[in-house]
Amino acid sequence: MSEFITRDTENLPLLNVLNTYLDGHNGFIAGGCFKNLFQHERVKDVDMFFENETEWTKAKMYFDESPDYGFFYENKKVYAFKHVKNDVTIELIRSVFGTPEKVISEFDFSITKFALFKVVEKSVVDKEETETITFKAIHHKDFFEHLFFKRLVIDNPLKWPIGTFERSLRYKGYGYSLCRESKERLIQAIQENENENDELSK
Repeated sequence: MSEFITRDTENLPLLNVLNTYLDGHNGFIAGGCFKNLFQHERVKDVDMFFENETEWTKAKMYFDESPDYGFFYENKKVYAFKHVKNDVTIELIRSVFGTPEKVISEFDFSITKFALFKVVEKSVVDKEETETITFKAIHHKDFFEHLFFKRLVIDNPLKWPIGTFERSLRYKGYGYSLCRESKERLIQAIQENENENDELSK
C-alpha cells in the first residue's frame, strides 16, 4: 500500500481558499498550512514549492508583476510575497525542488505531508485550444487520523534531526506530541547524525 493518497478536492472544500495562490504559475502548496486549514484556523503563510528552478523563476516573475502581491522578504532559501488583500505570506521555496510526492515525502511529520497542486489539461475544440484546470491533493495516508489525535509521527529517515527536534518543541506548544516510536527514532537519529553534532559542538 502506498504511503500517500491522491484525490480530487471536490470533497475537501476547505482547500478552495488556497486555489487563488496557484494562479499564474506551476508551483504547488505543501506543508503546515493544511494543519491550520483543517482545524479552522487562519492561514497566515503558505509554502510554495516547484519541480525545478525554471518554474521557480517563472513564478517569481509572476508574483513580481502581479498587483495582488507585494515583495515581503528574501533569504537564501525563500523569496516571499504578501497577498495585499488577504494578508497571507507566500513563500517561494528555492532550496528544495521536486514533484509534490517527492517533496512531502521528505517532511518530518505525517501531519505536514500534504500538498495541493493543479492539473492542466489541454484540448482542441473547433480548432481552438482550450485548457481545463483541476485541483488535486496528495497527502500521507494517516494525515487526518494523526491530525485529529494531535500525534507527531516520524516515519522516514531524518536528514536534520536537530531541526526536527526543535520543530517538535514548537508543535508541543500547539498541543501535539511525539508518539513513542517517533521519540525513539528521533533520539537515535540525533545520536547518529555526525554532521549536525559537529555543527552543534562548534
